[in-house]
Amino acid sequence: MQCLIVDAYSTGRFLPAALAERGVKCVHVQSTPAIPDYLQRTFPQGAFTETLVYDGDLEALLAAVRAAAPAFVLPGNETGVDLADVLARRLGLPGNTPDERRVRRDKYDMAMAVRAHGLRAPDTLRTSRFDTALSWARAHGRWPLVVKPADSAGTDNVFFCADPVELCTSFGHILSSSNIQGNRNKTVVIQERLTGTEYFANTVSVDGRHHIAEIWRYHKRRGRGGAAIYDYEEPLTADDPAAAALRPYLLGVLDALGVRHGPAHSEVMLTDEGPVLIETGARLAGSILPHVVSRCFGTNHVELTALAGSDPAAFAARAAVPAEPRTGLRYVSLISPFAGRLMSLDGFERLRDLPSYADHYLGVQAGAYLSPTVDAATSPGVCYLLHGDERQIEADYRRLRALELQEFGGLYEVDRTR
Repeated sequence: MQCLIVDAYSTGRFLPAALAERGVKCVHVQSTPAIPDYLQRTFPQGAFTETLVYDGDLEALLAAVRAAAPAFVLPGNETGVDLADVLARRLGLPGNTPDERRVRRDKYDMAMAVRAHGLRAPDTLRTSRFDTALSWARAHGRWPLVVKPADSAGTDNVFFCADPVELCTSFGHILSSSNIQGNRNKTVVIQERLTGTEYFANTVSVDGRHHIAEIWRYHKRRGRGGAAIYDYEEPLTADDPAAAALRPYLLGVLDALGVRHGPAHSEVMLTDEGPVLIETGARLAGSILPHVVSRCFGTNHVELTALAGSDPAAFAARAAVPAEPRTGLRYVSLISPFAGRLMSLDGFERLRDLPSYADHYLGVQAGAYLSPTVDAATSPGVCYLLHGDERQIEADYRRLRALELQEFGGLYEVDRTR
């Protein structure tokens, strides 16, 4: 059996190994000739039988991939979502509902699709004109507002604007920059600021039947311009009241967005009036270490995605068992207070001394410039804390944050001279 993976970057880098365990060989499709360096660094070298680069000639790409006789197609990263859908449809393989409006990518069309399905979604405007944005904001009458690119992911260029001046600044910044996938921003989305507790869910679907693999609660801090800085995340137990409130809403959102096959990662705000979608990505969750998640749940988003594609019947049997964390787990985003050249990665080895330490992943390299963390993109990495005693996890989390603040003998060995 063969599989196509479009853009096997970030968490997608783990898919080839998970599929190889099930006897599936993988062909890699690169969605564009130019992939951003931060994604290229995560590519699993040697994991594919071949790599095909899409240069805009879809018929040529289809002719090339047909030779591999693939049984299914998976996106490995947000950048591969559109092309994976197109390839599945043109090859007659299982895929998501055809999507001319790009409701699985464009944040405005996403909100409108959810609302049309009878579910709550934030009040939203999409425009390239600031005067239109300002008129909408004044008519909306409630500040702050969320301002972000129409097509992006994570906290890329997400701003919380408290007044028209901040709205103008953020609006201009977004239109003069590219999104996290490297494409120029052509429009801006303005949304109401939701209040409540934020969660995310990782799901896998087969033929329109959805399995919720995990639901996690976010803990965030405020960063530059009100942008969110990820602090830590913890999974919900199956009997958590929040999980009960979120499950039916999440399943409805996936239906509204035409997600029928493969993975999805959804972010939802649980407000006083109920759940409201922030956004959904029809792909794997980003920046996870699957083997650590499996120590908590017995499986993970990558493994379930591989199983769903290669053996739908076995996946259905696995999906019949509700997800339940078996131990305490905390995903901690590293937050750097320092700026300068990172002299060494040795300081991060101190994380291993924490009793609940499970593993860590770094997105920085020795010799590179380290920026203070102001958003998700400037976080140096993540650390998983896993333990049967939640008090130990909390104590180790506090120790980790204390190590981050130590200029000498802490995590960050930085040359701050200029």
